[in-house]
Amino acid sequence: MNQRLNQEQAQQLSSDTQVQTKHRAFEEAEEVIRADRDQTVVPPSLANKLANSIAAEPAPTKRWWRRIFG
Repeated sequence: MNQRLNQEQAQQLSSDTQVQTKHRAFEEAEEVIRADRDQTVVPPSLANKLANSIAAEPAPTKRWWRRIFG
């Protein structure tokens, strides 16, 4: 029984080590944000609220230099 526990513990330790060794190196903060975005699932209710909030925003005004120079 003692040997079986040791084998199970060794297997658990091995699987934990494998999970921990999957690291990525990022050169810029934007890469970290993109990677996190790809792995994060947004709940549909939150996505709907966000879409409604963005739709309620007023349209951007023309830039001052476009108003002057056309």
